[in-house]
Amino acid sequence: MAEGWARAFAAQHDSGSFIFSSAGLEAHGLDSRAVAVMEQNGIDISAHTSDVLTDHMLSQADLIVSLSLYADANCPLLPAGTAKRQLTFADPGQVTGTDAVISAQFQSVCCEIRDAVEILIQELSAGQEASVGQAEGERSFHQSDVDILNHSSIYKGFLKVDRLHLKHQLFEGGWSERLERELLIKEQAVGVLLIDPKTDQVVMVRQFRVGMLWQLESPWPLELVAGIVDTDETLETVALRETQEETGLAASGLTKICEYFNSPGVSTEKVTLFCAKVDAHAASGIHGLEYEHEDIKVIVIPRERALKGVRSGTINNAMSVIALQWLELNQKTLYKLWS
Repeated sequence: MAEGWARAFAAQHDSGSFIFSSAGLEAHGLDSRAVAVMEQNGIDISAHTSDVLTDHMLSQADLIVSLSLYADANCPLLPAGTAKRQLTFADPGQVTGTDAVISAQFQSVCCEIRDAVEILIQELSAGQEASVGQAEGERSFHQSDVDILNHSSIYKGFLKVDRLHLKHQLFEGGWSERLERELLIKEQAVGVLLIDPKTDQVVMVRQFRVGMLWQLESPWPLELVAGIVDTDETLETVALRETQEETGLAASGLTKICEYFNSPGVSTEKVTLFCAKVDAHAASGIHGLEYEHEDIKVIVIPRERALKGVRSGTINNAMSVIALQWLELNQKTLYKLWS
């Protein structure tokens, strides 16, 4: 899939000087599911082959891009002057479950590879490897530039709160003073924008939210289907399961929108957004798990009305705003993909 996307993006950049070749430490054959998901994205890789990496390939390469931790750890010694880039993706071929779950994982990984390869081709085309918004020569900071002096738990209930004492490197050099920070520990979350492309409607939900209790707005906001990843399930499995639990609908065509940190100044929560195709005619009623005290009402509204809600501010929770704005930008491409 990576080679297919690389060739497609290089063609868009008129980068005829690039030559791409893909190979692995072992040959496992061309996966028909990878061929199918790439065809859904308008790229034909049916003529690609599963090859074993050779010394000759390494000697001819300027850049080796490793796509898994296993490949990176077992990569042969590279010739002098050959650069290496690590882009790690989950292997969708290792996923088990229903056909819908496996298909969703292939589509998700395909989109992740697409986004990463597009950025890589842009960098190579520009002749530079700079992060977004990073000036030339600007120092990059990483986890190693933070010194955690003490880390303790101060509350464990429905929420978990930790206290950290730390120092971090400064832009102008040296270290900050000792800082004390409280950190809200939250599991990764998943949100799903449900769309019926035939009727051009979106399926959303309402439920009580205590965080809006003292606001002017109603504490029953219009939201996406969402849930917490608190087991060994994949993100895609959680998205499909939450859709069934909160709406009673079976979703298909699961497509990743983005990942973002909800409030990185005070919380560890990372959110992954998806969209999926559903039949809006079957959407109705009250849903949710009784033992989790869920009381969730399904709401079906035209896509354009939902976008007006974003513009007017009546839809003002982060998941819904981000997903609906993404849909505004990608609606035509998405509907074509699902057709």
